[in-house]
Amino acid sequence: MNFLSKAMEEFGVEKKKKVIDPVKIFYEELIQKPTYNFLRDNQTEFLRKWDRKREDKDIVGIMETGSGKTLLGLLMLYSKLLEGVGPVVYFCPDNQLVEQVCAQAALYGIPTCIVEKVEGSRREFPLEFINQEKILVATFEQLFNGQSIFGIRNSMRREIQDIGALVIDDAHDCVIKARKKATVEITRSGNETLYNEILALFEEELRYQGEGAFNNIQKREYSVILQVPSWAWENKLTMVKKLLADNNNDGNPNIFFNLPLINDCLSLCDCYVSGGKIEITPISIPVESVPSYKNAKHRYILSATLGNSYELISDLDISEETLKNPITVDNTQLGERLILTPKRYKTEFNDDIMRKQCLIWAERKNINVVVIVPNDSIAQKWSKIGAKLVTSNNIQESLQQLRDSEGNVLVFMNRYDGIDLINDMCRILVLDGMPTKESLKDKIEMQYREDSTYLNLKRAQIIEQGMGRGVRSGTDHCITFLLGNDLLSFIGKNQNKKLFSPSVQAQIDFGMSLIRENNMSVKEVAVAINSAMDTCLAADEKWRKFHKELVSNASEKYKKVQLDDYIGVASLLRKATRYSSRRDEQNVNVCMNEIVKKVTDTADEGWFYQLYSNLISTINKVRAQELQLKAYDLNSALLKPLTFVKSKKVKKCSSQVENFKERLKEYSTANDIVIALDEITSQLLYSPSHDYQIFEKAVKDLGYFLGFISEQPDKKSDGPDNFWRTENFDFVIECKNQSTGEVSRSETSQIASSKRWYTDLYAEENRLCLVMFHPESILRRDAYGDSEFNVVNKEKLTHLREKVRALGEKLSVKGSNEWTVGELQDRLSNCRLDQKLFLQEFTSKIRRQR
Repeated sequence: MNFLSKAMEEFGVEKKKKVIDPVKIFYEELIQKPTYNFLRDNQTEFLRKWDRKREDKDIVGIMETGSGKTLLGLLMLYSKLLEGVGPVVYFCPDNQLVEQVCAQAALYGIPTCIVEKVEGSRREFPLEFINQEKILVATFEQLFNGQSIFGIRNSMRREIQDIGALVIDDAHDCVIKARKKATVEITRSGNETLYNEILALFEEELRYQGEGAFNNIQKREYSVILQVPSWAWENKLTMVKKLLADNNNDGNPNIFFNLPLINDCLSLCDCYVSGGKIEITPISIPVESVPSYKNAKHRYILSATLGNSYELISDLDISEETLKNPITVDNTQLGERLILTPKRYKTEFNDDIMRKQCLIWAERKNINVVVIVPNDSIAQKWSKIGAKLVTSNNIQESLQQLRDSEGNVLVFMNRYDGIDLINDMCRILVLDGMPTKESLKDKIEMQYREDSTYLNLKRAQIIEQGMGRGVRSGTDHCITFLLGNDLLSFIGKNQNKKLFSPSVQAQIDFGMSLIRENNMSVKEVAVAINSAMDTCLAADEKWRKFHKELVSNASEKYKKVQLDDYIGVASLLRKATRYSSRRDEQNVNVCMNEIVKKVTDTADEGWFYQLYSNLISTINKVRAQELQLKAYDLNSALLKPLTFVKSKKVKKCSSQVENFKERLKEYSTANDIVIALDEITSQLLYSPSHDYQIFEKAVKDLGYFLGFISEQPDKKSDGPDNFWRTENFDFVIECKNQSTGEVSRSETSQIASSKRWYTDLYAEENRLCLVMFHPESILRRDAYGDSEFNVVNKEKLTHLREKVRALGEKLSVKGSNEWTVGELQDRLSNCRLDQKLFLQEFTSKIRRQR
């Protein structure tokens, strides 16, 4: 017999009273691995605050990336487990994070288990979870899908599993997962028959919304999206339900696993159609379909930011009161992060140069460089110069490579969250390009709500999450480089700065302060960058102390956009959706009228009137159309109502130069203006392989920058591709950047149609200027052309790009707020970008073949 065991048995120890205080549990009950036997001050403070609220059903905790949220979530659940509230679950966004959480729990002696996959058998919960002995660690998708092992309402496949307490970690990512699992996606490649049947079902209504857009969808243009109007969806919902029911089998997993979540609320779903797929998604996710989540005794939401507060209410049903009173703590114990934006210092530091330089640094400094990119196009640019691409198939192997060796350059696709790059795993982190949206709902919402503060806030949140990958503890340090004109343009706008946390705002501003003078040479800037990097990489004591002071003072110096109005709007929308499902028009009206009073962002007002119309469409069709007309009047990018009277519009344009001056004030520095113009000119390209939508967006952005009212009517109607309103002229613009050869008959027909659009809508026809962006300015023999038809041909487009770049150079000599109106008028005129000079300088009259 083991003598130690016998002595322990005979000696005996009186059992203490059950401990449920999470701090006491950590220090008195758990057996940690060496060096893991302490809590940081901010973690202790958080747990104290949580313990005082432990009886609340919902608690939201906000801690910045790298501040130890995982341990906090585990301790909260273990405390509730010891209290005896029932089985507890820690939910993560993906399987990789499940492994990370279990590994971290083992370091602290916290018992966990997972749902094992057994080949040929259905998954079962481990007994240690059922018997409340261990914390179950699972993916959020295991809870939130139509065949959930936790059980689904009105389904006999699984019993409903009671949950005493649950944690949702990285809540922003889990909201995305929930939305994805509550969305039925029908891809053209996966089930073309069903896709075509639904497309044909709504062809008439979609053509009414945009003939050109519908034709492009038929041609499989993946980037073109139309929304099925709510009235059409309601009228044909019975047929849609039959089509979905006929295809609800395991051969169509996106229907089989997703439809049960929304089957009972299909009338309150939106349907979006692109050239590649169809999405059916609810206005608000019906969490009632997942009773284990809805009825859990305690729900703890952990996030690095409240940037997704709207979705936490509208999609996860967290209360408004909970969101307005989160647990927050001082996060000044984070490691050091140096944020550098070289192109903002000197435009010579372009993306290609910086990519090559990062590979040089990895080799010479023998450090790991990790790159996060939004798409395959940018990933391939890194791959071509020697970086390794990380996929879902090799991610674990790649992370181990970062742990075991140095001098690597690894590129991750869209991994702005969910990877922990601790210490030497990453000393240089690169965000190359602006994060992009994946779902049709997100993409069309960006069109509907362009420049919405809330949508930009979500974009800033993703960027901040990405920057947080490289600093994971109080002793960690990392250099973060931001590349890509789109990303730098976003960060360079003053209105976007307040969307980031105070600490990130301080870090960005400090990075800009390294270059104090505009007249520094490229070599001097390079020396400054290298010197700053070496200081950070060496974990210099003076730098570390300065950084702590920088972050600790940030909340006093910098203010972040307030979220209370958005939180209130989300709560009202959730209630309105519930009232709509009960056909309670009166309370829908109460909630939605309160929403439109709260909304001060002009980009959002029309959007919410459209939602209002949608929610009462099944209750009061006449009122719904009145509301849709109101929405369309506010924002013509939204759905066209069934009937409306077009009144001719008259000139409402202010001075170009005054507008231009205001546009410049949007940017933080003169170099930010140069970067924005570089982004525009780089997309003004004639080529059959260049995306026409990117070209048209660049034309829109150019018009806006120059001080015009700039729109893209063709996005939601049969108008022109672009439309510029100026003081004296209206430019009706068709873009044919993919064309080859002379101007064709069909192309002249389009510009003639756009002329009719203008004369139907606008009263002052003497202002009309018809313009076509086309490589050639010669008509084919069988084509015809209007006498006022002007062309920006290949030569003229090159000239335009040169003049726009020249304007940027002229504006780079001093700050964006330092120009007078007279000076700016001179710059516009010298570059021939004044509205009165544009036609004669950058267009040629259309002419026939000889």
